[in-house]
Amino acid sequence: MSRRGPARLQVVAVGAVKPPFAAPVREFEARVNRLVGLSVDEVRPEPLQRGGVAVRVVEAGRIRARVSRDAHAVALDPAASAPRSSDAFAAWLGDHLDRGRRVAFLIGGATGIDQALADECAERMGLGPLTMPHQLARLVLTEQLYRALTIIHGHPYAH
Repeated sequence: MSRRGPARLQVVAVGAVKPPFAAPVREFEARVNRLVGLSVDEVRPEPLQRGGVAVRVVEAGRIRARVSRDAHAVALDPAASAPRSSDAFAAWLGDHLDRGRRVAFLIGGATGIDQALADECAERMGLGPLTMPHQLARLVLTEQLYRALTIIHGHPYAH
């Protein structure tokens, strides 16, 4: 189950992950990286004093600049549907990985993700119906990526 070649998954997130989320996020990122390769790009957050819309627009420009051109971009959007289950997410991820294309997950900052950026993405995906802080969303995403990969590889972690 060791990875070969370039990273097949990418996470582009606004802001560096901070405690108490930093340690578990880094652990799951390392696990995902060992299985399929993961690149993580953290972009600088814009000061919130500029206002929500302006913040999202500036952060969207920073995110766009980091997303791999060949990637299947997925905007994490709380208004979007979430996978039905971890098994369903694993099937979705496995299908995309089998196509040989990088999958990039985009996580907005404290004010969310810019609507225009989300519209440009190939897909939108929710992590569930509840609103959560963007750093917690990053933890949930990285854990679910690892869980999906263990399901794909038949690893006991998933059960």
